[in-house]
Amino acid sequence: MNDELSLLERIQQHDQEALTEVYDLYFDQIYRYIYFRLHETDAAADLTSEVFLALVVALKADKPPRTSLVGWLYTVARNLAADYIKHKSRTVPLVDELIADDPPLSDQAHWTQLIPIMKQSLRKLTEEQQDVIALRFGQGLSLAETANLLKKSIGAIKASQHRALASLARLMPEVDNE
Repeated sequence: MNDELSLLERIQQHDQEALTEVYDLYFDQIYRYIYFRLHETDAAADLTSEVFLALVVALKADKPPRTSLVGWLYTVARNLAADYIKHKSRTVPLVDELIADDPPLSDQAHWTQLIPIMKQSLRKLTEEQQDVIALRFGQGLSLAETANLLKKSIGAIKASQHRALASLARLMPEVDNE
């Protein structure tokens, strides 16, 4: 956290090296978050670049992040992803990141049936619930980190996660795995 505060102070003073450090430190993290939300490689790369361009624009306008650099980056990423989704008139497919890349051969047929059902169910969650699922399970963030990024209390994140998982449980049909 001290490193982030130091970096934040340096970029507020227009330190070019600090800007390069921000890019190097957070690009992959922001890219993974956006990719998790969109599941589109090219769009995720473009929007991640836009996040860092927005930081440069904010600095030039003398409106840098004030308290949390990472929170600011995630907020911009979340907003850009939401705008992209609205523009494409579709919801966010989250399921591919929740399922292991190489399930055992015996489970592949089961997963093949389950993936479209799970995608459809995830699309029915609220945007906030999708954000919580993306950050908690896609990014592996703690409750506190998720709460900080979404500017919510830990209790609110727990409640949103609980509602999201309960909704998924209701929406997912009973599937016999035999």
